[in-house]
Amino acid sequence: MIAPKQLASGSAVILLLFGAACAGPEAAEAPLAVPTFQADANWPILPADFEWGQVIGIAADSRGHVWTSSRSVIAEWDPDGNMVQSWSARGPDENWSVVHGLFLDHNDFVWTNARESNLTLKFTREGEHVLTIGRFDETGGSNDTELMGRPAEIWVDPVDNEVFVADGYSNRRVIVFDGESGEYLRHWGAYGEMPDDEYRPDPASSEPSRQLRTPHGIAGSRDGHIYVADRANNRIQVFLQGGEFVMENVLRPMCPPRSEPPTPGCARAAAFSVGFSADEAQTYLYVADGGSHVIVVLRRSDLEKVDEFAGPGTGTGQLGRPHNLTVDPQGNIFVAEAAGPWIVDAAAGDSVQAGFRAQKFTLDDAGTGR
Repeated sequence: MIAPKQLASGSAVILLLFGAACAGPEAAEAPLAVPTFQADANWPILPADFEWGQVIGIAADSRGHVWTSSRSVIAEWDPDGNMVQSWSARGPDENWSVVHGLFLDHNDFVWTNARESNLTLKFTREGEHVLTIGRFDETGGSNDTELMGRPAEIWVDPVDNEVFVADGYSNRRVIVFDGESGEYLRHWGAYGEMPDDEYRPDPASSEPSRQLRTPHGIAGSRDGHIYVADRANNRIQVFLQGGEFVMENVLRPMCPPRSEPPTPGCARAAAFSVGFSADEAQTYLYVADGGSHVIVVLRRSDLEKVDEFAGPGTGTGQLGRPHNLTVDPQGNIFVAEAAGPWIVDAAAGDSVQAGFRAQKFTLDDAGTGR
């Protein structure tokens, strides 16, 4: 974990309380074993007329069904991998562009973004459009309170019905709205500060960027923390729901400019999406590392890495640019792959074209602690 230098004493107290909250009553008795998984080659069962495009959204609901977004079509899959339904999220005029990110809220509403149209969208489970946040094809920068800037992922708080959006392909922020009315509530950038679109990091500095760079993934924990996958900065930042900064972890060092020799283990984009282990305390945080084609497992209390699995390739259990992930109520991980279009196949020792798909990684009962 990297502790920010600007933390005030009050924030240090927040960090200590955060660690205690993450531990939970069960963790005090016995640590939860690090989860392990097995890829399921039989999930999903694709209909004969269905073909994946880039899979850039995936979400699990309370029933254990999994939802995917590919080619701007939202599809629902039952626990056995059978398709239940599908519908277009491209809007009444079929012009909402690049449906990106997916979340099923506590009231069974489906949330997604039309990324290139600068819209955040709410649908019923059956595909009826009920709310739009933002205005079509308009953007106003990271401190505009009405317009979006190519939003990426969404999380909805089940207690207050607040919608948290990683508004990050053009903007540099988390922005929060009321889930019923779409009314703007608040926003923030890196370290809980207001975003600055004019900021440019010093490439010669070893200090972390003072701004988010493609905040791409977002999820909220049961104990009131917001986890942001800051994709182009290779890091996870943690906040309270009001935007107060708690802590961060840089997953991999930043690579130097392409004109220079690469640093071993570096990445140009690592933190794509986040989710939690299914135990009550949500002991572990899972991160889709789209640059290294792995799922990273962090201990949530301090963001220390404890494991990673998968790796680049096109076989079962290998990944091609894991773009989003979700965890079902049983603790299984589902990954949306958006390889595009070439990755290194470790087995073949060569670059191959990866097929777009979603994969299921089943939680091993022996290592769950459930």
